[in-house]
Amino acid sequence: MMQQSADGQFARIAAAAQKLRPRGARIVWVRPPSHGGVRELERKFTPREAFWAGRLTASESPGIHYADHPELAGFDCPEWSHLTADEAVRFSRALMQHVKAALAGQGNPRGS
Repeated sequence: MMQQSADGQFARIAAAAQKLRPRGARIVWVRPPSHGGVRELERKFTPREAFWAGRLTASESPGIHYADHPELAGFDCPEWSHLTADEAVRFSRALMQHVKAALAGQGNPRGS
């Protein structure tokens, strides 16, 4: 049942990406940190290898996963899935260099 749900999600993602790109959109997925019980549930029900990779593949887009970058991984999520206001600002600042690099790698989709 989870795989059927994922397959449907990936199909919707692919369709959305196909509609957005001709309009000039560039897509970059961002996976922010999570901890504790929320992270354990994510590992169990939406493993990275299937769900994160599936989104990137379906949308033919790059992704920035916090666990791949030490400067994005050391943040505290007090209730396991959201950053504090101060941490969100620090995370966003650290994230921007990666977003800029991912966008630069996509170029201009309209070719101008």
